[in-house]
Amino acid sequence: MAAREDGTHIKGTKKSLPDGWTTSGFRFAIVPTEEQAIRLERAFGCERKVYNVYIAGLYEHLEGIGFEGGFIRYQVPSYTTITAQYDYLDKSNDSFVYNDAKMRFQAAIQKYNEEYAKKPMQYKKSVRKKMKTIGYIPTFRDIKGVPKFHSKKQGKLSYTTNQTNGNIKIRQENGECFLCIPKFKEGISMILHRDVPADGVIKKATVKREGTRYMVSLSIDYPFKVPQLQEDLSPDDVIGLDYSQEQLYVDSNGHIAGYTRYHKIIEKRQRRMNKSLARKKNNAKTDENGNILYSKNYQKQVRKYQKVMAKVKNKRRDTLHKMTNQITNDYQAVVVEDIDLRNLAQCLRLGKKLHDNGFGLFRTILKYKCERKGKHYIVADKYFASSKICNCCGHKKDQLSLSERIYRCTECGTKTDRDYNAALNLKQYGTRVLKEMRVLSA
Repeated sequence: MAAREDGTHIKGTKKSLPDGWTTSGFRFAIVPTEEQAIRLERAFGCERKVYNVYIAGLYEHLEGIGFEGGFIRYQVPSYTTITAQYDYLDKSNDSFVYNDAKMRFQAAIQKYNEEYAKKPMQYKKSVRKKMKTIGYIPTFRDIKGVPKFHSKKQGKLSYTTNQTNGNIKIRQENGECFLCIPKFKEGISMILHRDVPADGVIKKATVKREGTRYMVSLSIDYPFKVPQLQEDLSPDDVIGLDYSQEQLYVDSNGHIAGYTRYHKIIEKRQRRMNKSLARKKNNAKTDENGNILYSKNYQKQVRKYQKVMAKVKNKRRDTLHKMTNQITNDYQAVVVEDIDLRNLAQCLRLGKKLHDNGFGLFRTILKYKCERKGKHYIVADKYFASSKICNCCGHKKDQLSLSERIYRCTECGTKTDRDYNAALNLKQYGTRVLKEMRVLSA
């Protein structure tokens, strides 16, 4: 939908912001009452049900056409055809609960077509192992990239509702804040820990549960003038960041991030909780319809597990925000390497630390903060061998094993730390790019 100068949108047109406006996300904690929490959990479950019905229909379609890879061409039916089949998918939920399931399903198909359709069909590594060892017969859910069912334990406990005629708003009464969304007109208590733009327009709200806490992410359009990229920079205004498996990153000044391994800290506790869950799961019973009935102790343990993992996630995100904020405040240009984190994570020796580091999220946060502050964000070419090149003479090594942590140049005799050498090369790469843009002085 197109927007007017005051931020209100014109129905029936594609969204486009007026000049001088931008869109940002604002995340807040909400504290629903016991009755409101039950209604939210019901909405999460209904969204998951509609999504899984879409997945089941997709698998039936793929089986009917004898799918063996390539693009998925599937006519996604309206969600009303699904809600009409089940009595509990009624109007007590916001209609966007069901529409959100359809949009997520369409996004999952689009992601597969963009990333996997042009490649030969492959099964997951764990599935290929089971096929060799126990003769496992794979299904469509075992194909890489094909949309999967959402489980109740590990699924997305969230849904997104859009703004229509001012039905999403923040109301303040007696010093308290309340979030008003469809089907919750009375308002859900909200912790407004930061101010939202007074002249902003809330466009959509995503309600989710993380562990035992309920959160809302508001997408707000508001007037904001993005600073212009600065020119006449000096080499001291440029910093190169090289990914480090142990420290998250090493910069071109020789400083290391000193990242705290949050998952490593709770690893033993997580193992004990998983054992407890497994024991309680073995005691589960089934009803007349074959549905699994878990005990209340199992459900309590699941909530404890989710609470611990959500806390680790929030700590990691908070640390990355602080790091990126410091970097973007101190430097005018940031250079990072374009490494394929997905392939790197498949290595058993590197995968766990890579996920604990959150380097992909680090780059995402760093990029948008550079854009908001008018700083240069430069990504080195994928084939730029920053680790193999000597930062002094430019000589490139043909072979450099991962175990070689000290870079020794055979031409000029330079001896330096491998990651620090790569960070210096990234900085030199960035300075060359900036000189080509004519924003860096000699």
